[in-house]
Amino acid sequence: MQVLLDDQPLSLDRPTLAAALRLAQDAARAKGRIIVEAFADGTQISDELLSSPSDEPVAIQRLAMRSAEPRSLVSFTLADAADALTHVAEDHDRVGRDIQAGKTQIALGKLGESIATWQAVCDILNKGAALLNLDLDSLTLPDGDPTPLSGRFNAMLERLGSIRTALEAQDFSALSDILLYDMAPLARQWSQTLRSIADMVRDGRIGAEASL
Repeated sequence: MQVLLDDQPLSLDRPTLAAALRLAQDAARAKGRIIVEAFADGTQISDELLSSPSDEPVAIQRLAMRSAEPRSLVSFTLADAADALTHVAEDHDRVGRDIQAGKTQIALGKLGESIATWQAVCDILNKGAALLNLDLDSLTLPDGDPTPLSGRFNAMLERLGSIRTALEAQDFSALSDILLYDMAPLARQWSQTLRSIADMVRDGRIGAEASL
């Protein structure tokens, strides 16, 4: 098995995915980096498989992995999530108006995509905090609001729960109001919040990289 990390060959003693991943992780760790992607013969390996790789011999001919510096990775993903929430805000406005116009089924299809984006944002924030040892209970932002990020996060989850409640009750009038007057502004607010955190991470003002 040929093993590459950032296009540089590594010497592998056992042709197993687990051994190759340990080798690459050690090499990346020595440079203060982490593995972010792996491709087996050109096909990307899933995160699930990377989290529990087999230690049995495999028929992979070429295993190529890519690493990244944790702080840069977190900053980039947070900024990307901020961009996504800008579009979500527009979608919430559009879906709310569609529901008011009686285009409920079309609107609900679009809503599912927006909710999936919110879920991805939550995942990105939690993983980024874990990677950089961010204490969300004590982290505040320079926007004049003393509420720690954990409090803002819990409030966001509560607002997302109101969408589920309205859907379960099939209260589409309430749903349109929630999207137009609660969730669209919240998406714009969180877009700014994530950009602020991304800037603070990138500039080194917050976040101590975890022991890799």
